[in-house]
Amino acid sequence: MAESMRLYPPAWAVAREATEAVTVAGHRLPPKTIVLMSQWVTHRDPRWWPDPERFEPARWLPDGATADRPRYAYYPFGGGPRNCIGEAFAWYEAILVLATIARRWRLEATDTSPLEVIPTITLRPPRGLPMIVRRR
Repeated sequence: MAESMRLYPPAWAVAREATEAVTVAGHRLPPKTIVLMSQWVTHRDPRWWPDPERFEPARWLPDGATADRPRYAYYPFGGGPRNCIGEAFAWYEAILVLATIARRWRLEATDTSPLEVIPTITLRPPRGLPMIVRRR
């Protein structure tokens, strides 16, 4: 699931307002500057993710070198004191739903073309994810 969240985080960006003057990457930002940070972009940065567009769940195995990445190279639910309050619930819910469905059903995508998403508040596919559901 972590790899899915890397490629398709629930929110594609978060914004914060600088409360005081700050320098970020050599750029001086005055107070009240709105700073936009994009999980979509960061999670596809080849500095942190080899072959970043590829779906590779093995990245998350213990020997997947995740410790070599900066703390916020992966932040699907934001971070710091304003981290999403529902993050823990979302992870548990996803595990339970996937385990419950996968126990009895096999889902097959009806369209194998690259997934398109609409970047509204959250990311979502414009036509849903049509599937064929087959009993195991």
